[in-house]
Amino acid sequence: MSEYNTNDKRFWLGIILVIFGGIWLLDNLDFIPYYFSEILFSWESFLILLGVYFILGRKKVEAGIIMIAVGGIFLMQDLGFFYIRNIWQIFLPAIIIIIGISLIMRRSTFGRHLDGDEKKNDIDYIDDFAIFGGRERTIDSQNFKGGRITAMFGGSQMDLRTADLSSGNNVLDVFVIFGGTEIIVPPDWTVQVEVFSLLGAFSDKRSTALKVIPNPDKVLIIKGFVMFGGGDVKLQK
Repeated sequence: MSEYNTNDKRFWLGIILVIFGGIWLLDNLDFIPYYFSEILFSWESFLILLGVYFILGRKKVEAGIIMIAVGGIFLMQDLGFFYIRNIWQIFLPAIIIIIGISLIMRRSTFGRHLDGDEKKNDIDYIDDFAIFGGRERTIDSQNFKGGRITAMFGGSQMDLRTADLSSGNNVLDVFVIFGGTEIIVPPDWTVQVEVFSLLGAFSDKRSTALKVIPNPDKVLIIKGFVMFGGGDVKLQK
């Protein structure tokens, strides 16, 4: 008998739908007190549930934490734990905390692939951090293996036109908050964009009239998270 793949996003979406439908059925059968149903079927609870799905089903930890935090704060206010006179009193400190948590989590998860001394000094990886300013870099590695880009209250541009990809899947991790990043790639690269945006945008602006066939054996996967900012990947001009 085959086991369920708990890494499949459809599995977790199915679990959440079963729970939601079960609670709704119990509410219609009057098994749930009315004051509980008002909480369970509020927009705050929906946002929390959506955040859980993003963490478990889509592996979008930053987005999930933000949804759970926002829904949890307003739900606690509705339950009388505290009263928010000004949303900015909660929102701004919460954003700072979320940024800090995201940076810590990204170091502990993605960082284990990069923090070895042999990789810190490896020109085939990039580890770029731009804060309160701009940064432009040209990467000419002929065996590029990815890395990470962080832009906070600033911007960065990574020019990979003279670089060549390593064989297999190479991951470039992007983290942008109140900033922006631009990634320029050659037209013959196979690029997959898997960046999640919340109150921001990350665009795939690649377009060319040239008959260029990307190499399927060399893939650059751009992952990450963008909030209150933007980014794009584009071809060389």
